[in-house]
Amino acid sequence: MLVFAAVNLVVLGALTAPVVTGLPILIARLVPEGERTGVLAFVTVCGAIASVVANPVFGAASDRTPGRFGRRRPWLLGGVVLGFGATVLVLNAGSVAALAVGWVLAQTAYNASLAAVAALLGDQVEERRRASASGIFGAAAFLGTLPPLALAALVPDRLDIVMLTMPTAALAVGVVACLVIRDTPLAQVRRTSLTGSARRLGLRGLELRRHRLFAWVWLQRFLLQLAFSLVTAFTLYFVAIRFVLSPEGASPVVAVTTFIGAAGIVLSALVTGFVASRRGRYAPFIVAASLGLAAAAALRALAPDVPVLWAGAALGGIALGAFYAVDLALALRAIPPGRTGTFLGVFNIAETVPQAIAPALALGLLALAGPDPVTDAAENYTALYLVAGGVALLALLPLPFLRPILTRAAPAGPAPRVPR
Repeated sequence: MLVFAAVNLVVLGALTAPVVTGLPILIARLVPEGERTGVLAFVTVCGAIASVVANPVFGAASDRTPGRFGRRRPWLLGGVVLGFGATVLVLNAGSVAALAVGWVLAQTAYNASLAAVAALLGDQVEERRRASASGIFGAAAFLGTLPPLALAALVPDRLDIVMLTMPTAALAVGVVACLVIRDTPLAQVRRTSLTGSARRLGLRGLELRRHRLFAWVWLQRFLLQLAFSLVTAFTLYFVAIRFVLSPEGASPVVAVTTFIGAAGIVLSALVTGFVASRRGRYAPFIVAASLGLAAAAALRALAPDVPVLWAGAALGGIALGAFYAVDLALALRAIPPGRTGTFLGVFNIAETVPQAIAPALALGLLALAGPDPVTDAAENYTALYLVAGGVALLALLPLPFLRPILTRAAPAGPAPRVPR
């Protein structure tokens, strides 16, 4: 689990560095000031589309990859190697077109590695430890964003160091991971798969049922991630308007808010993951996550001062961490054997799509909801956050349909003795 989490950490860190500092600075060097926002939006949207497509495609490819090197390792290693090269291309881009191509290649390559390591986790971590693994995996995802942020603050003038440190770490960790992990070849997986006669005994129907369960798990993740993305959209502008601060004065408040939320996610994911693994029952943690995110959105909507805002960030982080500790483990209970990469690639779309559409939805809500009842400002952040809380509560609706997989199945007992 720790090896898989380390890969997740460094690969996501490699994708964070360009977004935090690299792309805005490089675009500022290439285009006039009035065009920078539009160009940045274009490049980041292209990358987001590439990540949405690449993860399920490479996940499905890893399910079908032959060779003695295994099914997952070629994509894990190839992703970090090509990702490093793509980051170098981004760093040295002499035009907007080259920058966009490099960023699309980086997103594509690193998502191949992410798809492979998620599939490896599903292949090799036993069911009773999957909530722990899910928690560690989720915590690593947020920890991976910290080194690029620290580097951007410590050496802002060395863009090469900021952008290449995490890709270099990803390359090193990826090579070591491929050397130490085991990866079952496709031929061996096929030898141990279900036979045609076994499928005729009703297991095809069981697979269709798993597809339906997986769809409900996917919808639940989509709704909770959308709620969180709506809550965190335009935080800087919200803080400046609600507490009457300049953008420069709001920045430290936003930084502390982000840190508190991230710390809550990491600690909650780790602790909740171990607790959920021991209990084997995931429903209480999903309910707590949904209610906690709704309450955090309400706190932010009505926050009269900064401490209440920070309390909402802490509560929201703890709630989302609790969900991250069980959502991957729950999805793995609904995935048919031998198709982990395919399904987890599709599962990842439930996280990336809300992040891409939340800013546009937030803009629409801010414009159409009327003046804010707390501040009388034209942008109604109170309505935005209350809607986000409602979306978090909607994530409870799939629970009745997920009842067959919310609790770990009891281990099979010994075969009964037949009297002679």
